[in-house]
Formats: sequence, C-alpha cells, structure tokens
Amino acid sequence: MEKEIVVIGLGYVGLPSVMNHVENGHQVTGFDIDQKKIDSLNQGVSYLDTMSDELIGEMLKKGTVFTTNEKLLKDKDIYIIDVPTPIDEDKIPDLSYVKSAVNLIEDKVKAGSLIILESTTYPGTTEEYLVQKFAEKGYNIGTDLYIAYSPERIDPGNRQSLSAKIPRIVAGHTKNCLAQAKAFYGDHVSAVSNLKTAELAKIYENTFRLVNIALADELQKITDNLEISVGEVLEAAATKPFGFMKFTPNLGIGGHCIPVDPYYLTWLMEQRGLDTPLISTAGQINDSMLEYHLHKINEYLSEQEKDLSGLKIAILGVTYKKNVADIRMSSVRRLMDKLGKMTAQIVAYDDVLHAYYTKDDEKIHRLEKNYHELTSFDLVIYAVDHELYEENKPKIIENSRLFYDLTIV
Repeated sequence: MEKEIVVIGLGYVGLPSVMNHVENGHQVTGFDIDQKKIDSLNQGVSYLDTMSDELIGEMLKKGTVFTTNEKLLKDKDIYIIDVPTPIDEDKIPDLSYVKSAVNLIEDKVKAGSLIILESTTYPGTTEEYLVQKFAEKGYNIGTDLYIAYSPERIDPGNRQSLSAKIPRIVAGHTKNCLAQAKAFYGDHVSAVSNLKTAELAKIYENTFRLVNIALADELQKITDNLEISVGEVLEAAATKPFGFMKFTPNLGIGGHCIPVDPYYLTWLMEQRGLDTPLISTAGQINDSMLEYHLHKINEYLSEQEKDLSGLKIAILGVTYKKNVADIRMSSVRRLMDKLGKMTAQIVAYDDVLHAYYTKDDEKIHRLEKNYHELTSFDLVIYAVDHELYEENKPKIIENSRLFYDLTIV
C-alpha cells in the first residue's frame, strides 16, 4: 500500500532512503535545512557520489518533493529521521539534530503516524527524545502513534549497501510499534525485543571495527619496530579460513561512523559509572596514528638529508576512504593542518572528491592526470590510494622528487 513518507535529513543516509522508498511505490517528501542541497536536487543534480543525476531525475518524475518548507510535512503516514549524530570537540554526543527533528514534526504528525529514528545513537535516545516527547503531548504510543528505531547500515563506497534489501535491525516501543515498522520495511529485518537493544547493536557494530582497526594500528608499530612488513603479516594471517578477520592500519579513522559512534557508548557508560577501558584504549591508539606517521615522514626526510621546514609539499588524496568522495573527519585533513604549521607550502589534490563539498577557500584541487605538475614539489605524500591514482602510480612516482607512501601496509 502506498504511503506518504517524510525523510528528514538528506545526506549519505537520508537521500538513499528517499530513493528506496520511492522505488517501493511510496510518495516521498525529502526535507533538509540546507537550501543549497534542496536547490541542487530540484535541478536534478546530485551532491553525492553514490547517487547519480539520473536517479535524482527519476525521483522527481515520480513526484518526489525536496523542500525546506516545514508546512509540507504535515499529516504524513511515516516520518523517518536521518539526521547527523556527531560528537563535540570533547567527544561528547551532540543530539541537537535529533532534538530539532523531533521539534519539527511534533505538531505535524497525525493519529496513526509511524515515526522511525534511523540515526546512530546511544541506548535510551529513542525513549528520551521521541517516546517521552510525544507521550507528554498526549499520544498513547502504540495505539494512536507508533515509534520505532531502525539504524542505518550505509557503507560509503559500497553501492550494495544502498539497497533497501540490506538486512536491518528493527525495534519498537511496543509490539504494535514493532509490527508497524516490520510491515513497512518488509521481510529483510531482524526484530529485537526493545529499543535499547537495537541502539546498542548498531553502536557495537562500529565499536567492533574501531577495536580491530586499533589492533592493526598497533601491529603496524610492532612490525615497524621489527623491520618486517605489516602487510605481509596480515596477508599471512588472513589465509586462515576461520576465526580471523583482516583489518588494516591507517593514518586515522575518518568518516561519520567509526570515529564517532564508540564515544556515544563510552560517554553513556561513564554517566552510569561503568568503565570501558578497551574501547577507550582503542580510541587512543587511533588518535595516536597521525603523530606516529608524522614521525615516520620526518625520519624519511632525515634519511634524504631534508627537513620539513621550507619544503613545498603535495598531498595526493584527501577523502577519508579510497574511492569515496567524502572528507568528513578525514585524517588527511588533520595531516594537512599539522604539516601546514611546519612547512612553507602545502597543496592537496583529490580527483575523487565531489565538487559540491569543495569550498573555494580550501586548498584542494584536481590533478586531472597532469602528473608533471608534481615535479614542482619537493615532496609528494601519497595519502589515499584511489583506484585512479593506483592505475597511474608509476607516473606519479616518476614525477615526484621525493615520494612518501602512506598507503603501504
């Protein structure tokens, strides 16, 4: 049955959510406070590398509405909240976007509406920010209004993860809430008994990755000390067909999930008087990798009888992940900031980064295969191994006076 759906927040999660619900035959209104995004979508132009202009055009042809107008959100069947849940500089959860989304729709829902929070957050958020809010407004949750939690599972760079058929966790405040959510999402759901379980399961998924990446980071330091290849060790261990998953070390985890979500959990447990030393240590190891690699760069330059001060440096690759046009919490950006305080000139190139997210005042350019430009730099730091660069790596090295590869593991 066709439903009228509102998706609040049109980023890497929300916009694919709109697409999936449109493809399932629903009438969708996509809401965002960013007028620039809305104007782009209504012109049929995508600002995400994971969504083509053609897909945006198809959605518009099917009557999809993209808007900043709050009045267009009233009396819909389903409200889906896909807003950011960041941390502040002290790594404390910032749920202001969730709070704003709830405030936005509190006087727009109708009797029988289903509200689903999909943003990653700490256990207890859905109860505190949604259930309590609407109960205080007089709704009987589970009878005349339904509230559920179903965390997103978008994996940037993996187009399969955009599919509506990706298995997802679903929980409802009541059995009726759960039944409404299951009926909406379809058969590919794993229902859990309560909202906190679903919220914790999502955070644990990404905490698992943080801990294992931190272990790989520590392995990097161990193998460097032993003067052997961390990559060869990892490949050898990965030949075991059971009981092992390969994670690789890096400059520092970026993106919107792994560097953020575990701190929602450690913060919550701290409030409740429980220590989480393994998670905290994993975060500290991840945070240490930037300084560790800066030290290695300095060692390399010393071997070449060079010093960072006064060098003209090119950085190749800025996004937080290979083949992904996203710079959110990119460790390379932090590297640029550090190096910028130590040397004369830094120029960064990234031919994958989406132009929508490149501001005029940022020193990020496109190389467009003009690798001869690299000859004007004293040092080229190869930071992200996009396929485009990997295919032309011999030319890049050939045109580099000094070449330092951060991607080798």
